[in-house]
Amino acid sequence: MMIHGKHGMTRKGCRADRLCSSSVSFQMFRGSGPPSQNTHATRPSRAGLAPLELTLSLPIMLFVMGLMIIVGTTASWKIRTVTNSRQAVWRTIDPRDGDADPNSRGWPATARMEMESGSTPIDADPYADHEVVRGQPLTAPSGESLTVQESLFNMQAGLTLGVAEIERPFPVMGNMPPRQIHLLREHPLLGDRWQFREMGLDSNSQRRVLFLYPADYERALSSAVQRFHAAALAIVQNPLNPILETLDNDDELRNPVPSGLTYSPPYGIGRSPDYHIPEGPLRRLLLNPDNVCSTNTAELQTTLIDPLARATEQVPDRLTRDFLRMYRGHLSHIERLLELYENSDTPPDVQAQIAPFVPAMRRDQPVLEARISELEDFQQSL
Repeated sequence: MMIHGKHGMTRKGCRADRLCSSSVSFQMFRGSGPPSQNTHATRPSRAGLAPLELTLSLPIMLFVMGLMIIVGTTASWKIRTVTNSRQAVWRTIDPRDGDADPNSRGWPATARMEMESGSTPIDADPYADHEVVRGQPLTAPSGESLTVQESLFNMQAGLTLGVAEIERPFPVMGNMPPRQIHLLREHPLLGDRWQFREMGLDSNSQRRVLFLYPADYERALSSAVQRFHAAALAIVQNPLNPILETLDNDDELRNPVPSGLTYSPPYGIGRSPDYHIPEGPLRRLLLNPDNVCSTNTAELQTTLIDPLARATEQVPDRLTRDFLRMYRGHLSHIERLLELYENSDTPPDVQAQIAPFVPAMRRDQPVLEARISELEDFQQSL
């Protein structure tokens, strides 16, 4: 049946037009394919699942977040435990005893922070059989052998431990086993340092070697001791000592080197060399006890005695060299100042500063030239 509308259109026709327009618009929006094929393919299959997935994964996320908080808190307390274990033992080092040193700020009163005796850190001392520890097989003529205070060489003696221990509940998830953070750290420290108080000595000036090796050979080796004392007195009371002082205590060489625009002799090289000890590699050999304290006489003769005799013959040449250096430096300083004084290009204020020293420099110049010439001749004769 055709029912006419207000504008002369039938309702059936309007309904048909709407269907047509909707089909066209759907095709324009979804594509050019048939409506029956596109409608099912583009229908969303997971609509509304995101809130559900968030709800299901939220406990796992919260659990992981709680573990992160626990691990971070444990790491923080672990660092504090390690630090406090060190502080617990280092604050007891002599002369401190740790009693007046309070615990670290923020360290709980229920937590441990103390020092206790340590156990043996190693099973066997690798140096127990070393000559320094057990002593060399030396025997005096009287039959007395060398003894050693082996207790002082015990590398495990005086071992102490700084202990820090703490228990803290988990900041979150407190019911999860083990329900708490438990940390225990130990810091070992060897306290024996051969101080005179620990060795039973009266002062720090006492010789420790006499305490480490408590053997008195003076009575058994009385003749050798007397010879040593006699040799020492002969050296101290030698009438030629004033002459020999030049070898290690010359005041003239110790004077400063000349410099500046002033003239104030005496001048030297700034130090007093020790001519008793040779120069170069032989000096290092003589200062090494392993080379000097040897029972191999042939080796000592070859490596030390013969080179030392040759070096002794060179002492006059070394003395001449250093005295020539001193006099030449002194003369060079005079010549430089006189050249400045006599140069017309020298500023007047500089000439005025040098002028008071000119008479003394002119008086000393020929004396220094004569000494240098004499020493050069002596050096040629050597």
